[in-house]
Amino acid sequence: MKISIKNLGELILKSLKLKYSIEDAKNICDVILFGELSEKTTHGIVRLLIGNASVLAQNPKGKPIAKKITSVSTLIDGNGNPGMLVGPLAMNEAMQLAKTHGIGIVGTNKSFSSSGCLSYYAEIIAQNNLIGIIMAHSPPSTAPHGGIEPLFGTNPIGFGIPARPRPLIFDMATSAISFGAILKAATLGHELSENCAIDSAGNSTTDPKKAMEGATLPFDSSYKGAGLAMMVEILAGAMPGADFVGQNPEAGWGNLFIVFSPTLFGNLEQFKQNVYTLVQRVRNSKTKDGHKIRIVGENTIAKRNINLEKGEIDIEDKLYQELKQSAKIN
Repeated sequence: MKISIKNLGELILKSLKLKYSIEDAKNICDVILFGELSEKTTHGIVRLLIGNASVLAQNPKGKPIAKKITSVSTLIDGNGNPGMLVGPLAMNEAMQLAKTHGIGIVGTNKSFSSSGCLSYYAEIIAQNNLIGIIMAHSPPSTAPHGGIEPLFGTNPIGFGIPARPRPLIFDMATSAISFGAILKAATLGHELSENCAIDSAGNSTTDPKKAMEGATLPFDSSYKGAGLAMMVEILAGAMPGADFVGQNPEAGWGNLFIVFSPTLFGNLEQFKQNVYTLVQRVRNSKTKDGHKIRIVGENTIAKRNINLEKGEIDIEDKLYQELKQSAKIN
């Protein structure tokens, strides 16, 4: 069904304000809306409504707390808050450190749900004329190459680069499919794509329920994808004191935000011009069919902008009804 973006935002906020402060609810809502509007729906309202790791299923023990602090780094204890609240706090802290010292590194632990679409953070960081590298750890769901036991999270990694006329963004999961996509498929009765997941016996499956009992695969079904997932597990899991390969589950999900200024090495405008030149060279490079090369990240932002211009968006009827119920609307 179609719903206006204004009404969708109001519904999300009404649902969130039943549990969180107005300020916190707005921060979470922005992340959820970005997922829906950019058509990364596995990181949209499905993360608000479905599963034990949904935003509304969390039971915070208090506000997130800044713990170990240095001149260029901060460790944030999520204190049981959702990743979509802890993530914006970590991003803003990392940007402030980078604006003051040229670089900021912020790690988080003890959140217990997704931080949302990493492109959300990458765009904001780059719009502030800073370079961002974001990694997000999640509970075991992906098997190492050659194995059938889930050990790594979906473990996405994102990059935000200031450029003109708009930031260059790259955001990818190290798994073949996100856990949110599996939850959504199971909820709506859809099948998964081939070669994304295995059942508990290691057999390929398109059944989302069997995939939840088994494991997802690395994005390229090779040691390279599994190796990248392992690096995120170390840097966003083990390093900030979050869980890693299921060995420390009480420490929750982890994130790592690395933000730094291009002016550490030179002139900001020259850097942005260099990125523009690079992007145009890639875009206009030779192809077999004569079509332009698609630049990473542009499709995500283009979809978001188109939906903002339309002022409305399609969402699944079942999700809409669940959203209304969560907001206590009959």
